[in-house]
Amino acid sequence: MELLPGDRENLAIQTRGGPEKHEVTGWVLISPLSKEDAGEYECHASNAKGEATASAKIHVVETLHEIALTKGRHCGSPL
Repeated sequence: MELLPGDRENLAIQTRGGPEKHEVTGWVLISPLSKEDAGEYECHASNAKGEATASAKIHVVETLHEIALTKGRHCGSPL
């Protein structure tokens, strides 16, 4: 998954298990998303009925700066 910082106010990641009768579901919310949020996230849960683990990797792409073009010129055209 690749995201740009500032593209969204929130990032929600959901993982699901299955096709069991009772699926394992989990999610994490990151708001606002920044470059430092990149990495692997893990969720571990357990109760009397058992244990579950889910993970997700986030790759954050830096924002590119806009390039201004003069009207009538194209990228790569001679000056």
